Amino acid sequence: MPQRPLDCSECKKPIAVCYTEIVGETLTRVSMCSDCPHLEKKLHGVGGIEGREGSQELTSLACGNCGTTLELIRKGNLLGCPECYEVFADPLIKELRKNNRISHHLTTNTHSQPLHIGRVPGEITEISPTLRLIALNETLDETLVKEDYEQAALLRDQIRILKEKNENDEEKK
Repeated sequence: MPQRPLDCSECKKPIAVCYTEIVGETLTRVSMCSDCPHLEKKLHGVGGIEGREGSQELTSLACGNCGTTLELIRKGNLLGCPECYEVFADPLIKELRKNNRISHHLTTNTHSQPLHIGRVPGEITEISPTLRLIALNETLDETLVKEDYEQAALLRDQIRILKEKNENDEEKK
């Protein structure tokens, strides 16, 4: 049976460092990845998060709903619940920006504009009749080029119905 690859004892990434600690007669060996916070704690005497951020507060940052901590997330654990996105937003965005993993222009105005840009799942956007008519005409032109006459007939009927509805709405005004 082939031997499985060695993983970090803390975050299950590939091993880069074998740390050996001798205290009195006790010999302790721990295998860790190169960016493991546990390794930084062993080498520098502080938590990896404290060493990187220089703040004791960040190591105690935790979600009040599920108990997930910032240290666990940095080790590779997933966010525990929807509230985690709000609790850990600022430190994670700072770290992503610092490591050039997120565009700077997306995070310059974080308080007045949300990071998410686009539709929300399940959101229905109302399309104006004029824009719908333009889109239907463009689609009709493409369909005729492809010589798909059945689809073109359906589009023609939709355009006619939309034009009649617009004319009726204008007459009522």
